[in-house]
Amino acid sequence: MNESFIEFLAKSGAIQFGEFTLKSGRSSPFFVNTGSLADGAATYELARQYAAKIHEVYNDKFDAVFGPAYKGIPLAVAITIALQREYAVNKPWIADRKEKKTHGDASGFIGAEIDAQAHIIIVDDVFTTGETKLEAIRKIQDVLQGEAIGLVIAVDRQEKGIRLSAVEEFSEKTGVPVHALTTIRDVFEYLHNRNIGGKNYVSDKLYEQFMHYRKKYH
Repeated sequence: MNESFIEFLAKSGAIQFGEFTLKSGRSSPFFVNTGSLADGAATYELARQYAAKIHEVYNDKFDAVFGPAYKGIPLAVAITIALQREYAVNKPWIADRKEKKTHGDASGFIGAEIDAQAHIIIVDDVFTTGETKLEAIRKIQDVLQGEAIGLVIAVDRQEKGIRLSAVEEFSEKTGVPVHALTTIRDVFEYLHNRNIGGKNYVSDKLYEQFMHYRKKYH
């Protein structure tokens, strides 16, 4: 369990607790948004945590870090900086555009130019259904002629798929392993009635709501 990262998510507000309506229409007792981390210290700490996971799993055996637009763009940039500072691993970053430019650089990507057959790690904040990740893999394979060798996320929401978990079904379908810095179950288990900086983020009531949500969707 990545306790320091869970505390960081809670104290920074990157994970919020309450009642939230998701894109899917589900009512969730939590919401993860690392895009809210918009200052230097918080962004770097988030990137440092990602860099630690990437270094643990891949060392330097990859060619680039890919961040899906839009939230994945600053994330990919920050992670490559953290990899260089923390581990002396200097890798390029690349991201896609949601809309192609019609003037100047009309490429569908920003960042480094990537060689064909490059081994690329995708980074994003959460995993729910995996739709945006499938699009990223398609672009890496079909447009960049590269290979997505892994997906690193901050929080696995541990949503269920049809037969397996959403993450397991994604990996089975794509062949791309998913590495999460933490899971939502670990977040709730660790924060339940724990005093973090004078605050209890997960009360008994909220924990019960989470267990109900988990029974329904996990």
